[in-house]
Amino acid sequence: MGLTPSEKQRYNESKRRRRQAMESYATGKIKPMRSRRRLAWLIVAAVLLIAGAVALIVTQCVLSSNGEPNQKQSAVSKEQNSELLLQIVSSRYPLDSGTVPALSSCNGVQVNEVMLEDLQAMLSEAKKKGIELNIRSGYVSYDDQQKLFEQELAKVNKDGKYTLVKASAIASARVGKAGESEAQLGMLLTFDTQNAKAKAFLDREGIGYGFILRFPKGKEDLTHRDASSSVFRYVGRENAEKMRTLNMCLEEFAEYN
Repeated sequence: MGLTPSEKQRYNESKRRRRQAMESYATGKIKPMRSRRRLAWLIVAAVLLIAGAVALIVTQCVLSSNGEPNQKQSAVSKEQNSELLLQIVSSRYPLDSGTVPALSSCNGVQVNEVMLEDLQAMLSEAKKKGIELNIRSGYVSYDDQQKLFEQELAKVNKDGKYTLVKASAIASARVGKAGESEAQLGMLLTFDTQNAKAKAFLDREGIGYGFILRFPKGKEDLTHRDASSSVFRYVGRENAEKMRTLNMCLEEFAEYN
């Protein structure tokens, strides 16, 4: 079946435009539409490839600059906390006046944030059993520790029956001089143990939350401090359990460990 006159006209017109476009392309006046579209797609594809490569490089840089150091930082923090748990402070291992730990508040007392979670858990458990654990003191600054020592020294030397050296030694064994107390680490807590139930709970349950009696009776030659039934030190749950099993004070366990 042949073409109608109008179809023939449209065909001839289309043929004429194609011929004109090819002639124009040959002379460089214009480019065929198909070639221009192909070029546009090639440009878009190239841009997408470049953008993808840049995004990949940026992602790798971010991961290498943030992820790896964070892992290292986490490992360092864990190691530092492990050392802190067993850190001994004394005349032999003093702290300088600039040592101030990261602190958190618990029942109105400042404590090292390392112990906060276990301390809150212990207080909560005691409360469930109808026992109120009252914390008398926690973190003590370098300057405040010096004031406590001077007050104790004045009490010891009140009657003047000791030499200053002897009186100083007695006061130091009771409260510790500035820079010679673990209270400056925020890891030492003094509880009100006049309540028999509270004292029994701390002795029995404190270990499970990482708290040990810091200056137990019979260990004075090792701790160089007077025995106390109310001063507890946070060493972490695992360390506390081991120390109880081995019947060791902190000085013994730190050397053993």
